[in-house]
Amino acid sequence: MGTVSRFNAKLLELKNSINKSIQNSISTNKAVLIEQQTGGQFDKGQDSQGIQFIPKYAFSTKVAKRRKGQPTDRVTLKDTGKLYNNIEIQAQTTQAIITANVEYFKYLVTHYDKNTILGIQTEAMKDFLKEFTLPEIEKNFKIIIRQ
Repeated sequence: MGTVSRFNAKLLELKNSINKSIQNSISTNKAVLIEQQTGGQFDKGQDSQGIQFIPKYAFSTKVAKRRKGQPTDRVTLKDTGKLYNNIEIQAQTTQAIITANVEYFKYLVTHYDKNTILGIQTEAMKDFLKEFTLPEIEKNFKIIIRQ
């Protein structure tokens, strides 16, 4: 194989390693993304776009939440914790698919139809990529280049 052919093959291998690195960083660090979804967004009363959940809690819901010691000044989507505990992340080659495996999720989507409930906010995803994905890409690039 000639020098140009080897160079092209190496470039292709580098390019192909990027998607694998993305998938691996998501798979390895699912807990970080789940915490961002629940603790970083839901606990603040925000959806994936950083928008407050609308409509706000009804009076009766506020009374029940106060009894449980939960906040009532924002919609956190946390009552029993079942939603928070059933968020799942599936790593694809170029993205993460976030799902909520609770029977009542379809009702949340209908009730909060002005909001995009699941998804990681842009700045948080940039931070994730910087902290977890870029080092994975760099590590794989170094391995490929040394070969």
